[in-house]
Amino acid sequence: MWKILALLLVLPITAWADNPDGTWLVSQRVAFDIFPCRGDLCGKIVWLRDPRLRTRENCGRTIIWGLTAKGPTQWDDGWFYDPEDGKTYNVRAHAESPDRITARIYDGIPFFGRTENLSRITPHSLEGWCS
Repeated sequence: MWKILALLLVLPITAWADNPDGTWLVSQRVAFDIFPCRGDLCGKIVWLRDPRLRTRENCGRTIIWGLTAKGPTQWDDGWFYDPEDGKTYNVRAHAESPDRITARIYDGIPFFGRTENLSRITPHSLEGWCS
């Protein structure tokens, strides 16, 4: 009985987590669309909080690439470009729910990085959307 209940709880998580399509907001700073690329996950910028950064160079820029599935709700070995500081970091991510992902962004050693919460949002729901 418990095995069946556990299986029923895991199946819905697997269905949404294997491919977390959609638009995601990172700490009210940047929003990006996730898309598959070469078997991994990538993301392109669709909104930036700082209007000065909403340039042709940044809007549509790939901000996340190389995130490889390590399980139905986990990805690792990816890269994250932070448009606010212009640096590229390592990234790993874990889906908490269909609308929340926790990402660890770091430079070399995860322990010294930062944790960012990603929330799924409706496309074009923020003022100043990249065109």
